[in-house]
Amino acid sequence: MEKQYVPAEEIEKRVHTLRSEVAKREWDAVLIVQNVDLFYFSGTMQNALLFVPLDGEETLMVKKYRERVQRESAIARVIPLNSWNDMPALIVEHYGRTPQKMGIELDVIPAKDYIRLQEIFAGVEIVDSSSLIKAIRKIKSTYEIGLMKQAGEIGKIVFEEVPRVLKEGMTEIELAGILVAVSMRHGNQNYLRMRAFNAYAYSWHVLSGYTGGVLSYIDAPMGGMGLSPAFPVGASHKPIKAHEPILIDFGICYNGYQIDETRMFSMGELPKRFKDAYRATREIEAAMTAAARPGVSCHDIYRMGWEVARRLGYEEHFMGPPDYKTRFIGHGIGLEIDEYPFIAQNHDYPLEEGMTFALEPKMVFPEEGAVGIENTFVTSEEGVEQLTPAEETLIEV
Repeated sequence: MEKQYVPAEEIEKRVHTLRSEVAKREWDAVLIVQNVDLFYFSGTMQNALLFVPLDGEETLMVKKYRERVQRESAIARVIPLNSWNDMPALIVEHYGRTPQKMGIELDVIPAKDYIRLQEIFAGVEIVDSSSLIKAIRKIKSTYEIGLMKQAGEIGKIVFEEVPRVLKEGMTEIELAGILVAVSMRHGNQNYLRMRAFNAYAYSWHVLSGYTGGVLSYIDAPMGGMGLSPAFPVGASHKPIKAHEPILIDFGICYNGYQIDETRMFSMGELPKRFKDAYRATREIEAAMTAAARPGVSCHDIYRMGWEVARRLGYEEHFMGPPDYKTRFIGHGIGLEIDEYPFIAQNHDYPLEEGMTFALEPKMVFPEEGAVGIENTFVTSEEGVEQLTPAEETLIEV
């Protein structure tokens, strides 16, 4: 499968936007240290740092591997970096002076590295650029949306495979492994990225019967048993049985860009209790997407989801069991799976054209199972467009 490099015009536009935001804050520069942000603004994820001054040329300082960076990145100035200690001198050499006020992503940099940078850039005021960068990244370009659509097509192939391979007695992790192999054959990198500390994401989340009602540490309506206390989330060694809900939450990442989606299956007919609950989640999603458009508050969309759940009689089960309900129904997604916007309590800011997010209304029945739907959307001029085309009806194999 052919590699896709980020087009030069994409990089130029992103750096220009970053520089404009730096000017509004009266900073002198930004130093990009986090891998995903580095990829976004440079097109490469090698061992490097990107220095973007307010009034000079951006510079990629590369420890390893410079030759690959030059192939992958549209940044013109690429220079070797032997040690972080050399950065101030390199910046003076190529920029002409040391910045007085410089932004760094303080939400993700380890404390040890932050202290080291303070020592290296003694006399420079270091400020937090993370909110600025996340705000820029929340609006997706046509190029980015195109990659997410391709990820959605891979997801469609994955879910079409489930009825062909699902057999009674196979374990959750066995089914997950088959689906991972199918997805990777079509370009899924099988590694999802999250920005939050101590947060991990993975392509598969296969829960059957009672494991759908098992909670874990993750901020989600259900966690699953996982394989061990060392990985206490997602698919387990539990055999899948007939007539129980099989919830498959499968994220796809194509060329760095992610989509998130959930579909429901069963072997044989699913009990009416779960069928009715699944229909309710689809009705909730339909109401929320009908209301979603530029200018509408994310909090108001979240509140609408809860209003529909209560009207349908599912308040007890919606978004987790009592006392452990999540405070969101949707999350932004792109290069990371926890971007803005959040369709969540108290996130009272408007949707904007170009925002991409996943909606995941789900019902949890402790010790019995879980059902739900999840799709990824992009906010368009008049509403939202779905990026995940897999069949949404309950599939009874």
